[in-house]
Amino acid sequence: MQKSAIGIDLGGTAIKGAIIGERGIEGVVTRVPTEAHKGGQQVLDNILGLISELIEDSGRPSSSFIGVGIGTPGFVGSDGTILGGAENLPGWKGTQLYGPITKRFGLGVSAANDVTAVALAELMFGAGRGVKNLVCFALGTGVGGGIVTDGKLYKGTHGMAGEVGHIVVETGGIPCTCGQKGCVERYASATGIVNMAVEMAAGAGDGELTEFVSLVRKNPVEVTSKMIYEYVAKADPVALKVHNRACDMLGRAVGVMINALSPDRVVLGGGVMMAGDVILETVKSYAARHCWPAIFERCEIVPAQMGEDAGVMGAGALAHEQFG
Repeated sequence: MQKSAIGIDLGGTAIKGAIIGERGIEGVVTRVPTEAHKGGQQVLDNILGLISELIEDSGRPSSSFIGVGIGTPGFVGSDGTILGGAENLPGWKGTQLYGPITKRFGLGVSAANDVTAVALAELMFGAGRGVKNLVCFALGTGVGGGIVTDGKLYKGTHGMAGEVGHIVVETGGIPCTCGQKGCVERYASATGIVNMAVEMAAGAGDGELTEFVSLVRKNPVEVTSKMIYEYVAKADPVALKVHNRACDMLGRAVGVMINALSPDRVVLGGGVMMAGDVILETVKSYAARHCWPAIFERCEIVPAQMGEDAGVMGAGALAHEQFG
């Protein structure tokens, strides 16, 4: 009989939960409102209620599960206390996760940053299968990620490891919300790509007044990374400049991680990667310039395989890793 865990993916508007077996999701993914505006205790109560609902719907006793895994915004200390970094969840900082869940259900709990946990989902169920060392970059509104070493998620001393989006790739570069300048997040996230497109279109010369430039100048607030990559596919010169700058900066960060960790694979995921192989292949070419060739030759750079349920699967993978 395969082992099963309970996975909980905490988001700003909804909490997703599912039973996660050794081969993936068992049954269906259940969603409940987060109700973040009601404070940290209400969010915790909603998590407890969702766990209870999942156990009840399974028709199994809680003792049949190996544990609970939780992916949450922010940083999680070794004792299960939220250390901060979850600004979209007022009052969440300082919440203790492990004690209340263990007391109510008699199960062990493992929690980590939600994006970081996706690295484990890729290891267990997706692009990381068959290897023990990988680094994930998740390119969305920001850039998140995670590090897996010797088959284990690396959390660091205080549960804050894996912030690959805040690798500085340009000294004195674009200011970042973290307080640094030149973080890769400011260039390779959807937000960063759009901001660069607006800036480059505004500064385009007479020889670059393409349809893309005109559209961006006319409606800068409606520009999306998807739209930019539609024009990359058409070989628009300004869109290509945006693309190459984003991929160069991401390639620098990927090169740093390859040099530092010599992983088997680097996995690129997130909504921006919906643009397809054009990003993957360009990042490969830039990353090769930013790390030692002997290490680069022994590392694969591959697309993520997890879809919209990556978060809840990563949460379940946390429990499998620790309690399986």
